[in-house]
Amino acid sequence: MKCPRCSLAFLNFDACFALKCHGCPCHFCAYFLKDCGDDAHGHVANCPHNIAPGENVFADQHTFDRAQKDRKTRLLKEYMSHMLEAGLRNDVKQALLRELRDLGLENVI
Repeated sequence: MKCPRCSLAFLNFDACFALKCHGCPCHFCAYFLKDCGDDAHGHVANCPHNIAPGENVFADQHTFDRAQKDRKTRLLKEYMSHMLEAGLRNDVKQALLRELRDLGLENVI
């Protein structure tokens, strides 16, 4: 995962889904990885991908992990359905099967 503005990777999650990059002044949403300018709190509270109870900006590590799996699933489904021809999908899935299993996404496509 990386900053949507400068692409600096981030590794730690400290319970707040409104993240600030340590490499640039970007504030972004940990659910959607969307650049929110100077403050991500308003976006996070209203993000359509917010799965925290009450659309809270704070959540535990389990919620963060689940949100990232949901995000990866959305992106993978979008890519496979819109970017690849139907005949290539199975070949791509077979080529990526080990990585998909490691991510828990083998049943997504």
